Amino acid sequence: MPTSFHGQISRIFDFILDENPKSVLDIGVGFGKYGVLCRDQLDIPFERYKKNDWKITIDGIEGYQNYNNPIHNYVYDHIYYGLIQDVAGQLNQIYDMGLMIDVLEHFEKAEGVNVISTLLHKCRCLLISVPAVPGQQTYLDNNLESHKSAWEESDFNGFNVKKTDRIPLGTSNASIIILLEGNRQ
Repeated sequence: MPTSFHGQISRIFDFILDENPKSVLDIGVGFGKYGVLCRDQLDIPFERYKKNDWKITIDGIEGYQNYNNPIHNYVYDHIYYGLIQDVAGQLNQIYDMGLMIDVLEHFEKAEGVNVISTLLHKCRCLLISVPAVPGQQTYLDNNLESHKSAWEESDFNGFNVKKTDRIPLGTSNASIIILLEGNRQ
């Protein structure tokens, strides 16, 4: 869905604020919640309230053009509409942080590993969250919404893992949060 579990937001922002990024790539923008929250936490506290005063670059990638809404146009500096695997390799900028919040489970494992590898060349670090037990979902006839894989912390052993956490989401699920170091500094 173009949204994610609310119970993980504060922990995700603990990870983000520890990194203090000056540029963010939000992969799988959806409605735009994390773009708004990044503005709220990375620009607004520093008296950069108006858009022309913002200093943090926040770009996004969204695979489903029909999720475009006024939040995208206001909060993000630029959104690339297209599949992650097509867009990410074409990006010229290196971002301090990439966010993949509830996106990775939409890929088969091998394709997900390839996407992560590509993004780690474009981002100094990559923050990923996935549901421990992904359920099936559909939303607005968007075929990109189907869940194709389940991930555990051990699935990231081939990457440079900076830190992890697991946030309970009710009695039968959890959000796995992983921060990976990128291949560029």
